[in-house]
Amino acid sequence: MKKFFTTILLIQLVASVDRVSAADVTEAELMQAAIALAQQYDAHYDAKDPAGMAALYASDGVLVSPVGPIVRGREALLAYYSKRFASGAKGHSIKVLEVHVQGNGGYGLAEFSVTAPKPNGELREEHGRIVSVYQLDPDGWHLRLVIPSIPEGER
Repeated sequence: MKKFFTTILLIQLVASVDRVSAADVTEAELMQAAIALAQQYDAHYDAKDPAGMAALYASDGVLVSPVGPIVRGREALLAYYSKRFASGAKGHSIKVLEVHVQGNGGYGLAEFSVTAPKPNGELREEHGRIVSVYQLDPDGWHLRLVIPSIPEGER
C-alpha cells in the first residue's frame, strides 16, 4: 500500500508540470487521448516496432519496468523495446479504466495483458495494471511516465 501511495504522489508531481500553454483539457478529451495511445501502443507492440513504441513517449518520457530498469528518454526506450521484442514478447492489450485531468494532461489507470518470456525462455501470459501520466505537447499527446505492475504470482 505504501508503494501505491508513493506512486500516486510521484504521478501527481510529474503531472503537475505544465508543459503546454493552452486551455485545460477535459476528462472526455483525456480519455479519448488515453484510449488512442493505448491502441497505438498495442499496434506498435504487435508490429514489434520499437521506434513506434518510443515515439509514443514524450522526448524525456520514462518507463518503470516491472522487473527491469527505469528507462529514460526515447533513445533508451528504443533500445528497451528492441530487446523486449527480441525476447519474444508479444500480444499486448491495454484497457483504460479511468483518467484524471491535471492541467493540460493527467494520469490514468489501466489493465493490461501480454505474452512474455520467463527467465527460462518459456512464454507465459501476464496480467497487470498500468499507471500512466499523459502529457499534451505542441505535437500531440504522449506518455510522460508509464508504471506497469504485475502481481508477484504472475511473474
